[in-house]
Amino acid sequence: MVIHILDIEKCRGCGKCIENCGMELWELIDWEDGTKKARAVEEAAEICNGCKCCQDACPEDAIEIRVE
Repeated sequence: MVIHILDIEKCRGCGKCIENCGMELWELIDWEDGTKKARAVEEAAEICNGCKCCQDACPEDAIEIRVE
């Protein structure tokens, strides 16, 4: 299983995680304050291969991937 940890305070909603995930496991969602933030899709923990492309692509270091 792969755990996707997002530091919501660091995320700027740039979408680099989405652009770089070949498995399409990230999405941008609208927050109440009008900003967009990333979120791993519900099934990400089960199907992610743990390549960490999303983590490496994040310019804010907002994503941490843990493979268990």
